[in-house]
Formats: sequence, C-alpha cells, structure tokens
Amino acid sequence: MSPKSRGRRTKGSPKRRGTRSSTEHRETDLLFAQMVRDVGRDLLDLADPLQAELCVSDLLGLWWNQVMVDADPEVVFGEGVVGHAARKRTTGALALLRCVSVLGAPHLRTMAAAAADAMAADGVADPPWAQRLGACAPTWSLAYGDVFGDQTSVLVAFERDGRSHGLVVLVDHTLGGLAKDAFVTDDPQAVRSQIQALSEPTTWLREVSAEQARSLLEPAFAVTDSMLDPPLGEDFRSTRALALARIRVLPRSADSPAEPAEFSPAERDAIVAEFLAATQARRLPDTTVARECARLIVDYGCDYDAGQPLRVSPAKTEVFLMDWLPRTVVLTAAQQESMPAAVRAWASWAGRRTGLPKAAMAELREAVDELTAAYPEIIGSAEQGPAAALIADLVDGELDLGALQVAVERRLFAMPFFGTRIGDEDFPGLDPSDPDERGILILGEHPEYHEAIDDPAFDGTVDGVNPRLHLAAHEIVAEQLWHDDPAEAWSAAQRLTATGMDRHNVLHALADVAMRQLYGALTNREAVDVDAYRADLAALGTDRPARRARPAAKGQDGLFDEPARRLRAAESHPAGGSATAAAYQVKVSLRDVKPPIWRRLVLPAAVTLAELHDVVQVAMGWTDSHLHQFATRSRVFGPSHDDADPGQADETDVRLDGVLHRPGDQLRYRYDFGDGWEHDIVLEQVQPVAGPVPVTCLAGRRACPPEDCGGPWGYTDLCAALSDPAHPRHAELTEWVGGYLAPAHFDRAEVNRQLAAFDR
Repeated sequence: MSPKSRGRRTKGSPKRRGTRSSTEHRETDLLFAQMVRDVGRDLLDLADPLQAELCVSDLLGLWWNQVMVDADPEVVFGEGVVGHAARKRTTGALALLRCVSVLGAPHLRTMAAAAADAMAADGVADPPWAQRLGACAPTWSLAYGDVFGDQTSVLVAFERDGRSHGLVVLVDHTLGGLAKDAFVTDDPQAVRSQIQALSEPTTWLREVSAEQARSLLEPAFAVTDSMLDPPLGEDFRSTRALALARIRVLPRSADSPAEPAEFSPAERDAIVAEFLAATQARRLPDTTVARECARLIVDYGCDYDAGQPLRVSPAKTEVFLMDWLPRTVVLTAAQQESMPAAVRAWASWAGRRTGLPKAAMAELREAVDELTAAYPEIIGSAEQGPAAALIADLVDGELDLGALQVAVERRLFAMPFFGTRIGDEDFPGLDPSDPDERGILILGEHPEYHEAIDDPAFDGTVDGVNPRLHLAAHEIVAEQLWHDDPAEAWSAAQRLTATGMDRHNVLHALADVAMRQLYGALTNREAVDVDAYRADLAALGTDRPARRARPAAKGQDGLFDEPARRLRAAESHPAGGSATAAAYQVKVSLRDVKPPIWRRLVLPAAVTLAELHDVVQVAMGWTDSHLHQFATRSRVFGPSHDDADPGQADETDVRLDGVLHRPGDQLRYRYDFGDGWEHDIVLEQVQPVAGPVPVTCLAGRRACPPEDCGGPWGYTDLCAALSDPAHPRHAELTEWVGGYLAPAHFDRAEVNRQLAAFDR
C-alpha cells in the first residue's frame, strides 16, 4: 500500500514559523526603538508615579488582544520592547522597565525587573518616582448595580504617599460577566458622591471589602481576556494593565470562588412545574406547549446565564427573545404563538419569585411588553432564523404545502435545536441536516456524557449506560426521522407522543427497537430483518405484540445498559469466528476546530499505522512536512528515528486492526508538534470482505487548514482576518496564503483521485 507518488516536500523544507527577513527585522527594531524613545521621554517629564503607570499601561494596551497567526503578541511586542529597553541603558529606558515590572504580564514583569536591576547596578539613575511604583494600599471599596443583576460597577480607592486615586470597573453580567470598561480617577471620593446621587429604587449601593472587590473583578478580567473581540468601553484597553496591577494589590479571599450552579434535567423540570402551577401561568392556552416554552427559558438561564434560571431582567429577556432563540431553536407554530405569553408570564412569576421591588417590576413589564410585541417579526424572519435548513432539500416542487408542513414537524421532532453548549464551548448555528453537526446537537442534549465523551480513554459506563452507544442509537433514530425512512418510525413517534410520553423517551423507545434488531443481526451473523424491524415499529404505541421476542427491559433506556454490553461483546466476538479480511470504515476528525473538519474513509483493516499515516495525510490535505505520532490510552506509535519518544512503538510493525477492534474504538493522530494538530480516528463499521479493499473517501467536510498557520487557534484567527477586509492584517495574510483560501471547500473526487495512487 505504498504511495506511487506523493509530491511531498523534503524534510526540513517547510517555512519556519516566526522567522523574519532582514528587512522585517530592521523595521521591527526601528518600531521598538521608537516606542522606547518616545515613552521613555514622556516618563522623564512626569513627577507622579500614577501618571507614569497610566502612560505605560497605555503602551501595553497597544498589543493586548491583537491577533497574530503564528506568534504571541506578548512575545513579539512585549519581549521586544523590554529587550530593546534593556539594551538602551538610559534613564528613560530604565523608567520604562520599572513600570513594566509592575504592570506587565507575568513573564514580562520578571524580564523587566531583572533588566532594570542590572541597569541600575551599572549606574543608570532611576527616575525619582520609581521606588513608589505599585506601592499603594486599598482604603475602601464599594459596588453599585441594578436590582436585575445585569451590571455591577466596582469602585476601589487606593492611597500612596498620602494621595488617593481610584479604579472604577464595569462588569456586564449579560455578556458572560466580562469587565466591559475601566478607568482611573484621581478623586475617588467625588466619583463616590456621583454614584450615590444616582441612587434610585431599581439600583443598589453597598460597601464591599477589598477581598470581595477582588473576587468580583479578577474573574471579570479573565472573561474579557478569553474573548477574541469583546465589546469594550473606550478606556478599557489603555487602563487594563494598571487595573490588573491594582487588583493584584487587593487581598485574596480565603474562600474558593463560587462555581455556577449546575441543574440536572429533573431540577429544570421541577422549576418548570413550579412555574406552571403559579397563578401567572394559569392563563397560558396549552399546558404542553407552555411547558416546552418554559423549559427553553429555564435552559437558557441554566446554560447561558451562569446557572441563574430565575434571574429575569429587560436585558436578559432581550438577548433570549431577539438573539439566542432565533439563532438556536426552531419553534413549532404553536410554540411561536405561545412564546410571547409564556415570556410575559415567566417574567411576572420569576420577578416576584426573586423579590424584585415594585419599581423594577414595572420597568420589567414595560420592557417585556415591547419585546414580545416585536418578537413575531424577528422570529418570522428567514434571515434571523435557521428554519431554512429544515426544508433546504425538500423545496423541489414535488411536495405540496401540507406535505412540507408534515416534513418540517417530523424534522423538528428529530432535532429541534440549531445550537448547543458542550462544556464551556458554544456551538451556535449548526446544520441539523448534516449528520455530523446533528451528532454535536445530540451530544449537547446529553450533558451527563460530556466528560466521558471528551476522554478518548473512557471505556466504561455512566450510571449503567454506555454513553457512546447511547448517542449512536440517538443518531440512528434522528437519521431515520430526518429522512422518514422507515416511515413507521415517525408514525410510532406520533402514537407514543399521543399517549403523553415526552420527546426524549419517545426517542428512547424507537432506539430500543433499532438496537434490538442490530443486536440480533450481529449475534446471528445475518442481515437486519427489515420486515421484522418495520413490524416492531408499527407495534409501538399499539396493543399488537412485536414480531420478535423482546429482551427484558431494564428501565426506560432498554438496550442502552446491559444489553448494550452484550451488543459490544457480539461485535468483538461474532459467532463463527472472525473473517479472514475486513474493511474498516473510520471517521477522521480534526480536534478543536469549528466548524468541524472531517473525512470518512474505507480502508483495509490490515493496514499498518505507517500506511494509515499516508492515507490520513492525503485525505485531510496535509503535506507530510512535520513529525507525527499515533496514541491510544496506553501506547504511542510513530516512525522509528533517533529522536523518537522512549517507549514509542514502530508504526510499521502495528496494524490498524491491532489497535481498533470494534465500532466506537478510537485512535489519536498527532501531526506537527509545533502547531499541535490532533485528529480523532474513530472506527465506525467493520465489514468482512472476500477481496481487496480500495482506499476510498466516502464523505468529508471543509478544507484542510494551511500548514504552519499556528494550529487550531491560529487557523481561527487566520480565517477571521481573511474574511474581514477591514482587519489590520487582511492584506498581509491574504498574501501569505497565496491570495485565496476557501475554508468551506471540499472536493471528494480529488481526494479519491489522490488515494487511487496507493497500491492496494
């Protein structure tokens, strides 16, 4: 299976990341020299350490949150400025280093302090204010916010040499709790008086301890730093470094920071039940639809508002109705009609439940009335909602309006969501018509399995359920409902729903039938009995018995627990012994990249891992210009060379069927240890064959990232810059990629043409 022609670059030929031409080097040095000269001159004109700190904080803000494809701006600019200042050996350069040693990122503070001490030891004079940098103490602090919990402003006063100054930070809780703005004042008492004058029934003001102030501010700045392009006030960038330095002066609380509350499905249902039993919800027209609307409100609060399902405010309601709901969920006609009334009732109930004062309730009602009046126009806009994905392949003139409506209803039942959250990651705007993105949505519906699925070494159960098999069963049912094949599945779903069974348990019932048929087929080494499968589905929700005996159910999950283990055993040890040859269907997925990039391949089970490396390189679109490695939970494999990891097995001696045995087994493939590309190789199907197995790409999604672009995060930044003509690096990076990059492009025919170059 050696390649006939690969067109590889020779080893050592790829462009080295981070290298610069001599011209670029001179231009960068000139920039650093100008920064050090100009800032140093300004610092020597200052007599106040606070003004010096503000000056250098402004400098450090120039490269904060900037995007570079192949480097860290703190390294390129921060270390560059510190290094150049260390070589200048002037009082202005020393003044700059002293400020960076107080205000910079941790590694810059260390570098700058060492360089400044060395310079002072050589006789360079410090500016008169240098020893007073950072030498301040907090005196008092207060917090000011609205009773809805949308925003909190924190004012902390500090004293140095008998003079006061203050730090003011605005924390926006509707945007994930980020620090949205910050500024420094030389008269904190005056700011305090201004805040006190703003007091009204819908606001609060209280003294907080220095420890409480730090507990509020430190995580808020961490949220801001984690965002690529956060919405910020005009002073934030220039004040950020000084603000963080002042926060470090504050004492740290002995208590661990509180984690957002986690709510189980049962706890969420209990909140919904309490709401529906309240007076405010009694006028809602349909209890079933009202429950569905309320559950969406609760899920949004639990998952997107720091575990605060009962918090209600004008701003939160606006984000939910006008942004999250249209982008994430497709509602049925009944849900669309009922949602405004449900939101009004929820706001009235939750506001009273959480004790909002009378003035706040009046403000809330006015805002909610305005938002719900505008909601039908927003939700009905095709540009705002994802409904087009439901009917994209159906509007071909062959379905009348009635049939189209039935198809939309069926597909909404199969997958009613268009976005989800897995762990701390949001996945908005997914396409449920794509099986792989539908799989992400299904995983999002099962938060209890997220940790297990994220661990490639996990091979056990969660509460007696095999999570991978459980999710695979859901994907089978969703695929059948999406395409109405077999039609009996949707008919059965409707009958079960009519009995009062909720959607998720209906899906479990359908999956139970599907898995039972697969188990029987694998056990008996025969094809699935389609007629028996259709008959079993037709019997669901009726008094008719199924055509085949059913295994004893263990709770509502049926074949998702002990029978699932029997199914895996049947896959591992089929009756009659193993076939002499087999074809493996595997899915190769690039990790940490959104939207997903993947390839589905068929290849001989007997290929070596060295041959698998060649196949993955071609299928994904890499150029085989870097080192690579395979890994399971207990072993690593790779090419044999002098620098190989100790204990690494030679990949030429290991066959694929020696490490992947049954569907669901995984192998990790690492490529380019500098950029850090990681791929999951998952075995999906095993088929016995009698003859040669051609290496074939069955499907795929999106183009391979360019080599040497900085790994998943560098690729994300690269795509952002290329898609925005106003981006400061758009022209530079467009030239770097050769003028054009099409991330969404995938040519399966071209991949298969290249795979045909392998001897089979």
